[in-house]
Amino acid sequence: MDTSFDVPERLALRGVTRRDFMKFCGLMAAILGLPMSMAPKIAHAVAKKRPTVVWLHFAECTGCTESFIRTTYPWAADIILDTIDLAYHETVMAAAGDQAEEVLEKTVKDNKGKYISIAE
Repeated sequence: MDTSFDVPERLALRGVTRRDFMKFCGLMAAILGLPMSMAPKIAHAVAKKRPTVVWLHFAECTGCTESFIRTTYPWAADIILDTIDLAYHETVMAAAGDQAEEVLEKTVKDNKGKYISIAE
């Protein structure tokens, strides 16, 4: 898919309406425990560019990752390749060991205050 399009244009090409997009932003606000008044702010933030995501694993069973990669609407590949910039996720990334840690450190440093952190 052409990455020169912004998020709303890419979603429109896939048949996602503005209404569906705003419903998604409202759902994200609810999931994050934010008031519904934050939905337009989420939409504005997402529409700017693909948000950088750092997915961290702690003392867990990888169940959240398993659930995520088995989704079918939207497909996990569509989210990872078209919607977000998944910079670090130790289960799905090709890098390992020191190389993976370097990616994490560089991403956090270069995107300070501008990335989404998911803690599993």
